[in-house]
Amino acid sequence: MFQIKERIREEKGSFTLEFLMVLPYYLFFFLLLWQAVASGMTIMQAQSAVNEAAKIYAITERIDEARDAAKTAIGHSDIMTFDDFDIPPHPGSKEFVAEVKLTHGLVFVPKEWRKVASMQLTHSATGRVLK
Repeated sequence: MFQIKERIREEKGSFTLEFLMVLPYYLFFFLLLWQAVASGMTIMQAQSAVNEAAKIYAITERIDEARDAAKTAIGHSDIMTFDDFDIPPHPGSKEFVAEVKLTHGLVFVPKEWRKVASMQLTHSATGRVLK
């Protein structure tokens, strides 16, 4: 009986047990941090792409060249794909609004699930035709 009480009071291995209990929370935190960084980079790259496309459209007034510039600026990656670029008609006005649409998937899910586990992002930039 005395040996059982002694063994229960012994704290040998308690650090390992506590570490194993806290480890999933740390892993989850780092996954969220990784996703936040990837989402931030995606948003910055999308805004840069729409700004570049708006500059080209302001100079050339050619939507196909602006679309190609947006597509090139976004590039191709596993977590971000280009969907569409559009500049709605602006009759009689030199001002325009350029919009780029893309899909942003979660970083830590398998590639096969990224179509389901993704969100649509739309970024816009306002400009003025220079001619």
